[in-house]
Amino acid sequence: MATATSDMSFESMHGQAGDSNWKLPQLVVASTRKARPDMHGTIDASEYLDDDTVLNAKLDIVVSLIQKSKQFVVYTGAGISTSSGIGDYASKASNSIVMQETSVNRLKAKPTLTHHVLVALEKKNLLQHWVQQNHDGLAQRAGYPQEKLNEIHGSWFNKKNPVVLMDDKLRPDLHKWMLEWAEKADLVLAMGSSMCGMEADVVATSVAEREGTLGLVIINLQKTPHDHLAKVRIFAPCDKVMSILARKMKLRIPKLL
Repeated sequence: MATATSDMSFESMHGQAGDSNWKLPQLVVASTRKARPDMHGTIDASEYLDDDTVLNAKLDIVVSLIQKSKQFVVYTGAGISTSSGIGDYASKASNSIVMQETSVNRLKAKPTLTHHVLVALEKKNLLQHWVQQNHDGLAQRAGYPQEKLNEIHGSWFNKKNPVVLMDDKLRPDLHKWMLEWAEKADLVLAMGSSMCGMEADVVATSVAEREGTLGLVIINLQKTPHDHLAKVRIFAPCDKVMSILARKMKLRIPKLL
């Protein structure tokens, strides 16, 4: 049975642009397991969902922010690829609403709706850069241009950009590129990432902490350490959010099989 959450601040639940009349996100899957213990995280793997009316209102704000932005950047983690059948690290709850058992070959996985919406945003010149934690190549398969994609943690498909292990250093040129965009982004959408201490998290935290930016939008079913910094905080599956966003922005998305 879903229950309202009561242990988070208003900004952590809705973001700085939130409305005090909005319903609280609901705790739909409780878990005592840590989402990312390998990153010394203290946040558990419990999952929350926004009320549909609240989600719709939050996305109206996000659309307005995207339309105002000149240097819009997305920062994505494994959560954007779970619906393709590729597992993530943080969805550890036994009855997770997004992580299901699958036998998909991760090397042959198909892009998700989220990948296609991000490609559509780039094609309309609304999205300028994508910092990608994943190694799966789904952004490129969906049609996103490589020259605007920083695969900061490496790729399964690029021998010149091997996968970076937890204790390894980031590739110097990609690290420099990441920091450049962290400084010039005026809006960052962080999606499907637990943001529990990766160096690349600076992409999200920098825009939230700098004055004069449009801020940070976070989409994740679980809490993150940076929820209080968000202009808009959304608790919902990535594909559901991006489907609504695509409709509101009249984006053309290919029909997925």
